[in-house]
Amino acid sequence: MRRSTAVAGALAAGVTILFSGATAQAAPTATVYVPDDFVPALSDTRSAGDYEVQGTGLHISTTGTTSNDKVAEYVATDTPLTAVGEPSLDYANTSGGGVPGFQLVVDFDGNGSPDGILVGEPGVYGNDWWVNNAAAKFVKDGAPSHTGGSGSANHGTLTQWRSAFPEADVLAFGFSLGSGVKGDGVIRSMTFAGTTYTFAEHVRLQSKQQCKGGGWATSTDPVFRNQGECVSSFAKPAER
Repeated sequence: MRRSTAVAGALAAGVTILFSGATAQAAPTATVYVPDDFVPALSDTRSAGDYEVQGTGLHISTTGTTSNDKVAEYVATDTPLTAVGEPSLDYANTSGGGVPGFQLVVDFDGNGSPDGILVGEPGVYGNDWWVNNAAAKFVKDGAPSHTGGSGSANHGTLTQWRSAFPEADVLAFGFSLGSGVKGDGVIRSMTFAGTTYTFAEHVRLQSKQQCKGGGWATSTDPVFRNQGECVSSFAKPAER
């Protein structure tokens, strides 16, 4: 079933939704739990790339300019391309080096399988999004533009891509720094389909003693309703 809202897409990704502000119209926020919410099958963080949670951001880095210098991770979703808006990264470039691009893993013909990756690099190409060279032939052939001056020969704005492929679905969204690019910085947030995502690591309690003194409320995996539920989760089967 196709999900057409940002909230539905975030739920498909398994992330936590928190509505900020006092009104229903306030833009939703969500937390990406690292690395739990990253899709292992799509991960492309190589030996010379690294990431770690820093506050509510994600510190990413590469050490050089080889093919192994790459950090790329993705969060699952199920969102029509028509509903993604203009995705963006809030990135603090602490090194003056390369910056990550936003990436959309797209099912262009609506059959449930990924056909290519749309890459947005606004600092280089403005609102032009290019498709990776490994994309399916029908995607490259159907691209809005085949002129030079972009990240690949097949590119266009998201509005143009939506017009060219009205049945397209985004299966995952994320970021990529590299390969072959040296960089260091913090992704403070990602905005996708109207939802702003920040980063965190799960808090998992290790004993019933940690449930006390309000500790139960700090657990994010699982989330407990009260101290008693937390304590009970550590009881041996015979004690339950």
